[in-house]
Amino acid sequence: MAYDIDTAKALVIQAGNDMIKKGLIARTWGNISARISPTHFVITPSGRAYDTLTPEELVVVRIEDASFEGDRRPSSEVHLHAGVYALRSDASFLIHTHQSYASAIGVLGEDLRPQQMEPSSASSEERQVLGDCVPCAAYGLSSTKKLARMVADAVRRHEGCKAVLLRYHGVLSIGSDQEEAYRIADALEAVCERRYQAVCGDLIPKEAGKCQMHDLYDRYVIHTRTPFVMAMSRRGETLRPYIDDVAQIAGTRIYCLQAAPSMKALRRALHGRDAVLLRDDGALCCGSSRDEAEALCLVLEKGCQAALLGTLCGREPVDPISAAKERWFYVKKYAARKNAR
Repeated sequence: MAYDIDTAKALVIQAGNDMIKKGLIARTWGNISARISPTHFVITPSGRAYDTLTPEELVVVRIEDASFEGDRRPSSEVHLHAGVYALRSDASFLIHTHQSYASAIGVLGEDLRPQQMEPSSASSEERQVLGDCVPCAAYGLSSTKKLARMVADAVRRHEGCKAVLLRYHGVLSIGSDQEEAYRIADALEAVCERRYQAVCGDLIPKEAGKCQMHDLYDRYVIHTRTPFVMAMSRRGETLRPYIDDVAQIAGTRIYCLQAAPSMKALRRALHGRDAVLLRDDGALCCGSSRDEAEALCLVLEKGCQAALLGTLCGREPVDPISAAKERWFYVKKYAARKNAR
């Protein structure tokens, strides 16, 4: 099916707000699209928050070549959406999220087979919603045609799949309509949370600590003690990114210092990065504004969640060269474009 353009735009905006309330997306992260004809779809624009998005800001894109109408840029993952619409005539609504538990499970690099899970890990309803297999797409740098190809390959491997795990990146839910795509994203997060807890549950602190504000080198700094950050800080190890968001926004290596470090040690650890772990005491997250520091807290918590599972299961993080490319692109391209608005 295909929506008329006004309905499609309304449903995309509704889906964004619903996903925010559910905690499956935040800020400008992720993207949502809806098919409006056999040849075109509408998609969320680049760098716009969902809670203030208007129908006029959505971008009309051609499936064949991902070209778009108007001056506003579509989501940077536009090629990913175009590729899936080209392969799947039954797909009318796509939701790409960085939801935390499913993103962490994607680090394992394995296909998820809900039908083979124990009832305690996946209910009969969740199995029906997710289908036989949720394939895991091989890693590609975010926003690249390679990533779009990896997702397309996963969709081809498992014809009729309803979702795809994107290794080191996030999730794509493939719906015949908006309601189905939402149910898929929701069910996948629930199943992945139970699988994650079965491996890591005993290592996660039960309560989140409070965040405290500081000033450092004319930057906003938040001392965060959220559960997964605390879990990783207790390991006393350098954190390498298991989620590409961490490489982009925090840095390619997050060092772990002793609690209450000297200013010299702190300055050295923060050179070229925006976060540092403190042994048994969480982390410091830096930003040019309070909003940016709070965003980094969210990303670091998700990154530590993925890293905890990855290290326990013997998986490798994002390779250093790719992590450096992710960081360069974010700092030099995306962040610069955002600041220019």
